[in-house]
Amino acid sequence: MENKSQRLADIKNILQTEHVTSQETLLQKLLSQGYHITQATLSRDLKLLKVAKMPDGNDSYRYVLPNAITSGHIKNRADKQSVSGFLSIEFSGNLGVVKTIPAFSHTVASAIDNSDIKSIVGTIAGNDTIIFVIREGHTPSDVKKALLKEFPDLLDKLL
Repeated sequence: MENKSQRLADIKNILQTEHVTSQETLLQKLLSQGYHITQATLSRDLKLLKVAKMPDGNDSYRYVLPNAITSGHIKNRADKQSVSGFLSIEFSGNLGVVKTIPAFSHTVASAIDNSDIKSIVGTIAGNDTIIFVIREGHTPSDVKKALLKEFPDLLDKLL
């Protein structure tokens, strides 16, 4: 099997349906499906697909597709989202600063950006810190209420 578009589709399928923690594991899955590729080819495919390695909430990492950040890696909005790694929040004027466990800030920032929180303009994430801008006409109290509504598991961290 040497069809690149089919191989990319199969990589997407594996990443959407299985918990893959290493390129070696993914390579073995592809080899078992009849693909004859090298680790270098797989690395190029992952780069092309914009695959990222994200914390999985269990002190480990997994490979995810860009759309998985909002649809699979973060819990379904119907169940209300969970934001693992969130430690604290502090405000200064129209800015908010969220502290997270190292390497979790991008996941938390994506959850905030993809939520229904109208009082936050947007986020910028580092390794363990997120800065966000409070929308004009809103207060830190509005942001806290919106965060609690969207992420009920933050109750003990926001009070």
